[in-house]
Amino acid sequence: MSYLQPADALAAFTSGRVDAWAIWDPYTSQARIGNAAKVLVDGEGYAFQVAGRAALADQAKAGAIRDYLARLQRAKIWANTHQAEWAKVWAKETGLPLPVTTAAAGNRTTTPVPIDDTVIASEQEMADAFTAEGLIPGKVAFADHTDRRFNDIVTKDA
Repeated sequence: MSYLQPADALAAFTSGRVDAWAIWDPYTSQARIGNAAKVLVDGEGYAFQVAGRAALADQAKAGAIRDYLARLQRAKIWANTHQAEWAKVWAKETGLPLPVTTAAAGNRTTTPVPIDDTVIASEQEMADAFTAEGLIPGKVAFADHTDRRFNDIVTKDA
């Protein structure tokens, strides 16, 4: 097993130094389109935004975090409802080929959800599996690393 950053992993994958690669879009689309890679397993899950405890404890910084999350929520909704436009912007800003960003934008249908007991239980299950396989040391209590105070930003009908 090799632990590589996405660009290094792409190079290792395309050169045949690694046979399989666990990755996310746009790298998945890049490998599929540019290297005829096949998706073996398509995992569904959550993506999280993280902040340090000190920033969360600071009222001004927590306010800035709230503003950021609200903007991110609007941006994700826009990207999900304007995939072709998003793909063009994404390609221009990253230098990735438009077919790659178009494919990746089509795969980016994630809708922000509040952190609730279901989310925490799902992530705890994954953390426990990683611990059982020796990929992370010790037991992780995922709930200890969550903050529900921003859930009001996320709407179920977004």
